Amino acid sequence: MLPLQFASNILAQAPTWTDKEVIGTVVSVAVALASLFGIAIKFATGATRRRALKAERERQELLNELERLKTLVATSSLEDVKQQLAEARQEAEKHLKAAEGLKSSLDDVQAAVDQHQADLGTERRRIQRALNKDGQTWNEKVLSSAPDFKALDPEGRCMPVISVLNLKGGVGKTTITANLGAALDALGYRVLLIDLDLQGSLTGLYLSENEQSKLDEESHLLADFLASSFGAESPNLLDYVRAVLPDGKSALVPTTDNLAYAETNLTIRWLLREEGNRDPRFLLMKELQLKRITNQYDIVLLDCPPIINVCCVNALAASDYLLIPILPSKQATSRVPVLLKRLKEFRDNINAELKIMGILANRTQRSELTYSEENRLTALRNECKDVWGTDVPLFDTFIRQSAEIRAAEDEHRPLQPDNETFPIFEELAREVVSRLPTFCHASTSPERSAKGVTS
Repeated sequence: MLPLQFASNILAQAPTWTDKEVIGTVVSVAVALASLFGIAIKFATGATRRRALKAERERQELLNELERLKTLVATSSLEDVKQQLAEARQEAEKHLKAAEGLKSSLDDVQAAVDQHQADLGTERRRIQRALNKDGQTWNEKVLSSAPDFKALDPEGRCMPVISVLNLKGGVGKTTITANLGAALDALGYRVLLIDLDLQGSLTGLYLSENEQSKLDEESHLLADFLASSFGAESPNLLDYVRAVLPDGKSALVPTTDNLAYAETNLTIRWLLREEGNRDPRFLLMKELQLKRITNQYDIVLLDCPPIINVCCVNALAASDYLLIPILPSKQATSRVPVLLKRLKEFRDNINAELKIMGILANRTQRSELTYSEENRLTALRNECKDVWGTDVPLFDTFIRQSAEIRAAEDEHRPLQPDNETFPIFEELAREVVSRLPTFCHASTSPERSAKGVTS
């Protein structure tokens, strides 16, 4: 109460007053306050009426408090009053300390709230930035911390990396990759096949469903390698390969449809910068340039998905060459210049060393190109040169429509050397080798043996 506080202050400053002096002072203060309240009520009109009534109630409470003080002073000695005031002061100091502690805690809470708001703002900007990319991950700025691409070099890396890519589905990318790999293997090359397609079709041509399920349980799929690499665990790609083809010198890095979930997770973690400045677009390139890989294999074939996602960008960032399978139809060939426009943007930002090895006609009508197919491919070559800026070659070899290829796929295997169509892929393999630098030879060649490379 106000009078009690006022009296306490007076008593604290003048502890030697007599009881009569204390009573007189308190009464004088109370009378003065009561007079002020009376004046306020007298002049209250209209809109101030409610405030006047409230003031009257407070005046009455003061008068009641005054009576209580008078009774207290009359029945207590000055020393008792001082003792009570001292106890009141101690209680007040206790509450003051508690209030100060509460204020300090409140300041900490406010600081935490401010930090959370700042973090929330940062996350919102990250999310908006990711949304603004519209999935065009290849346009994201490459940081200085990204690994450098090491071009093919007779004194360094002799193992070329070839991506088999077309953004149009159903053109036979997996068929080309699987059977070209088998043909190169038959020519003596140690081939590393990497399945980057979200459907895992290439894996299905080499491994049974039971084998795939076991590898999934053991976390020995491509998705597991990419996740571990992005998490800075430095996995060894050789731990994820599975020997394929007759003599087992070639191998496959398998995948299943679970790669789609891993791909999404990897993209979100990257665009939201959960792993700091790590860039998942170069995970494969970094690994394929290591000597433990280049000494183990002679050539790498990457089966790419029909979309430029993180897996596809990984393939192109690691590749020296691009092989583009097409169907010799108007609809299929019309999409190739569109693909090259995107790849040109990609090359300018990610991999300036990327070259187009050639465009491969697949599923032609006969063993010889028809007149309309030849004209369409010639026109396509001119259109591609205008977009790419340099000549885009066509492969002399082309793959005709074959029931034998379909039968092999139904049996979940690539073509075998005793199949009638297999020599066509051997011809394609020789043409691919002819377009590589002369120092890129099979491990069994004299040139590779002279460098001390063994299988």
